[in-house]
Amino acid sequence: MPAFTLTDVKSFCGSTSYKRGEDYYRLGKVSRLKKSADGCSYTARVKGSSSYSVEVEIWPDGEISTYCDCPAFYSYDNDCKHIAAVLIAIHDQESGREALDVAGSRSTGPAWLNTHRPADNRAAMLTMAEKEAAKYRPAGDLIAHYKMNQAIGMGESSLDSSSTGQGLGRLKFEYTFRVVTNRFFKNPSVMIELRTGVKRLYVVQKVKSFLQSVELAKSHPFTALFTYDPMRHEIGEQDRAMLDLLIQMKHNDEAYREYYSDLAGYLPVTDRKDMFVDPRQWADMLRLLPDVDARLEGLGALGTRMELGEGKLPLQFHITRKTGANYQLDVGELANVTVLPSYRCAMMNGMVYPLDPQEIHKLHDLLTHMSVTQSNGKLDMSEEQLNGFVQHVLPPLRELGQVNIAKPLRERIREPEPQIQLYVDYADGILTARALFRYGAIEIQPLEERQDAPAEQDCILIRDAAREGKLLQRLEAAGLRPTGQRWLSETEDEQYEVLYHLLPVLEKEEGAEIYLSQTLQNIVRHRKRQPKVRADLTGDMNWLDISFELEQIEERELLHIMRSIVEKKKYFRLRDGSFLSLEEEEYQGFADMMESLGMGAADLRGNRIQLPAVRALQLPERASVSGSIRFGRDLRQFVKRFNDLDELDYEVPDGLQAQLRDYQAQGFQWLKMLASYRFGGILADDMGLGKTVQSIAYILSEREQEQESSEEKQPVLIVSPSSLTYNWAQECARFAPQLRVLVVAGQKKERAALWAEMEEADVIVTSYPLLRRDIEFYAEQPFHTLILDEAQAIKNASSQTAQAVSEINAARRFALTGTPIENSLDELWSIFNAVFPGLFTNQKAFRDLPAERVARIVRPFILRRLKKDVLTELPDKIESVQYPELATEQKKLYAAYLAKLQHTTAQDLKTEGFQKSRMKILAGITRLRQLCCHPALFVEGYSGPSGKLQHLLEQVEELTASGRRVLIFSQYSSMLQLIREQLEFAGRTLFYLDGQTPAQERVDMCHRYNAGEAELFLISLKAGGSGLNLTGADTVILYDLWWNPAVEEQAIGRAHRMGQKRVVQVIRLVAEGSIEEKILELQQRKRDLIDEVIDAEGSASSALTEEDIRELLSVT
Repeated sequence: MPAFTLTDVKSFCGSTSYKRGEDYYRLGKVSRLKKSADGCSYTARVKGSSSYSVEVEIWPDGEISTYCDCPAFYSYDNDCKHIAAVLIAIHDQESGREALDVAGSRSTGPAWLNTHRPADNRAAMLTMAEKEAAKYRPAGDLIAHYKMNQAIGMGESSLDSSSTGQGLGRLKFEYTFRVVTNRFFKNPSVMIELRTGVKRLYVVQKVKSFLQSVELAKSHPFTALFTYDPMRHEIGEQDRAMLDLLIQMKHNDEAYREYYSDLAGYLPVTDRKDMFVDPRQWADMLRLLPDVDARLEGLGALGTRMELGEGKLPLQFHITRKTGANYQLDVGELANVTVLPSYRCAMMNGMVYPLDPQEIHKLHDLLTHMSVTQSNGKLDMSEEQLNGFVQHVLPPLRELGQVNIAKPLRERIREPEPQIQLYVDYADGILTARALFRYGAIEIQPLEERQDAPAEQDCILIRDAAREGKLLQRLEAAGLRPTGQRWLSETEDEQYEVLYHLLPVLEKEEGAEIYLSQTLQNIVRHRKRQPKVRADLTGDMNWLDISFELEQIEERELLHIMRSIVEKKKYFRLRDGSFLSLEEEEYQGFADMMESLGMGAADLRGNRIQLPAVRALQLPERASVSGSIRFGRDLRQFVKRFNDLDELDYEVPDGLQAQLRDYQAQGFQWLKMLASYRFGGILADDMGLGKTVQSIAYILSEREQEQESSEEKQPVLIVSPSSLTYNWAQECARFAPQLRVLVVAGQKKERAALWAEMEEADVIVTSYPLLRRDIEFYAEQPFHTLILDEAQAIKNASSQTAQAVSEINAARRFALTGTPIENSLDELWSIFNAVFPGLFTNQKAFRDLPAERVARIVRPFILRRLKKDVLTELPDKIESVQYPELATEQKKLYAAYLAKLQHTTAQDLKTEGFQKSRMKILAGITRLRQLCCHPALFVEGYSGPSGKLQHLLEQVEELTASGRRVLIFSQYSSMLQLIREQLEFAGRTLFYLDGQTPAQERVDMCHRYNAGEAELFLISLKAGGSGLNLTGADTVILYDLWWNPAVEEQAIGRAHRMGQKRVVQVIRLVAEGSIEEKILELQQRKRDLIDEVIDAEGSASSALTEEDIRELLSVT
């Protein structure tokens, strides 16, 4: 009985190939059908347009492997018509009939018509039996599966593969590589085929489908008895790496085939048994070769194991003496070499040799010009050709392999090292150079037409072509143009390049002998001249003085030299025509110094420079140790004080009723030092680190120092948000009760009455709104120090508040803020314009500075410490985001409003542009955010639920039940009111603070809450997000998100600050699937803005841009 049916043949080959194969068989085109001794394989010849060999192998498990050497075999998914014809012949033979011979005659036995019909009937009967068996196959598969699992569970190491045809264990892989070429490919390409299995290997008929199954961890059928199952079969590490590479190549292969299919109908884009190997992954594939089963077919190899060669190709070339003085070159081994330029390798005798591009080019060039196959790899040379051959052909041959030279010729070859000589002259503004290569007594002029070196005493000279060529390339790269026997340079830049760069390199690296004319020796005589730069503070310590000197250079030329240095020119041409090289380290040091000071060439007016002393802090540290730059004693001490705060020795006042921590004492020292120079600064410590107590220590110290001197007494003015004015009074009373503090608040008449008491006050505290209203009064009063608390209140330089602050007359000015930058660098400019007006010239110049330069300038005047760095005993802060779902009715309102807003935003951006429509769009976004909180915030008459509010109430229930004390922040006071109503209805005790809460009442509520009264505190984000101490809480809930995370960090800092004894839990509520999720992403981009500038890392972001708006609303 045959191992397959005619239906199987049709399935293997497809209907078209089957029909044509049947015709071939009937026409007697199958011949030489032979069966192997073991009965498992067949061979045959099929006569088509040519005669083709067909092989068929039938495995014991029923799988059939086929091969045909026709061109179509590699192009079709199914087997070709030649295979179909042979399979039909085998089927007839194994069915008890004899196959037709090539002539169509029959051997002894029944006639064709008499035997074919019964065979068809038998096929039909088998087909019915197969159908019947197929009906029960799923049950059999199920039984086999669980039988296998039970066996694994019982600890069996393996199963009898005969029951399943598959077995368990690690898959074996065999990778077969073939090199293919055709008339459309400029270079050969590599194809790969796979075989895999556990006990025996199966051909992967559809490589891409199999790779996809591996990638997606899906099963892949091979035969009825073998299926790759990722749950049962293990793939080794190296094979997995190889398969990963092949998976990457899948898409490249499709593009490759599609392109060439368009050209010639070759390599149709289909899932075949082979796949194109992408040259870009070839190097990675070669690294895996030693650890996988890789084989090579073609190139004279049949299944030879492919291995990675080391080093150069093992080529052997032979030059032998023939009759007389004639010689013969034998390069026959080149016939075994296949160059793969795209893959940067060559193959030889089953080995793969990676080569660099130059080796590829040389090898390809030799193969191109040598007719290896036609001449049998042999080339005859006459005596007259030997000189040229040895000089020009022998060197590249040596680079490719070993050249064995007959002794008579070898003894005639000479290879001396060339001596390079360069003669350089200068006349009439033109620099000329003449080069010579000396090989013993032989002198070579490189600009002469290349010719064979003359033979001397029957010797043949091999010139060093590589070294000669390298010199010529360097001459031309330096701008020299060959003319006649010389190279010429007519421009100053090129001449400088030759004299100061090219000639020293040739002398050092090539051992060249350089001969300069006397004229040129005069031109380069100032080469080693060094400048002398001195920098120091003037006697009154108010100015930085810098001088520049250069020995034997006229003073009128110094300014031009200095400007050339600042402009980073390579040289300066002196009046006597000589070059002064400015590339020496000493000149670069001066250039770096000027750059750090922000000095351009136009800012230089002479060889002495005077700048405000504060600019000295911008000097690069390495300049002070440069050989030609000297820092004076006063300047060194001045810079050291700012760089090493630990060396400051100001005494903390005895009257201070507080024990300062080390970092707080350092902050006090820093404030005192800045005040001594009348410099301003920003104390930007993290929230909760005690900026207030550091400031009070400074005020008390200044007051005690003032009492000891004859200096006229002037009060300190503290300006803060309204909510913090009385907090300052309480903190002063707590830490420095001897200070007389006057809080100027209340109605205008009350404030006017308080002004009369100012003369007796040490400290005056007022708010930003009241300062703005009373600026006419404050502008007339001189103050010892101005302290701006929560200085982000003046982040807008054009605001009335910022302008009012700038009118205050105070000799010393400081800002306190944990967030010196919230959205843009302009905010930092505004604060510095208030506390240190002279630090930057104007806002435009500030904006033009790169972030790194801004950081370098402000670094001495910003002191910022983070809690995580200085409060090692501070408990952790655990942050999480919860995503409550919007209620059903709430979700419908949100979706409808979002669609409307997206439409109107797209229209407005298109017709009006971003700037004109910005406020309208932001208002719409605010509505969306309010819908997330509670639709009742702007939908009149809404009585439905809010998913977020319901989630909050559930969280509060949980948290308070476990003893947590909670702060709840929202930016919407109306939302806080809704929350308050729900919580009070549930019987919760709470405090409530918003913008309408009087300042004194706020302080009182904080004290009561920290003392344990009430379990909840509802706070408006803007009104209570800063300045409050609420360490009695251990949980912070941010009900809605603010645009800038710095504002939220301030709110969190009310609880997570010095004095906190418990871990603080921070919960952000973000409505699922809403704009709030995108706001959270936007926050992340802004989160590092402060550190970017203060720590000089990255670049600053800005407020909401048009791109942000489009991203938030998904508007294209």
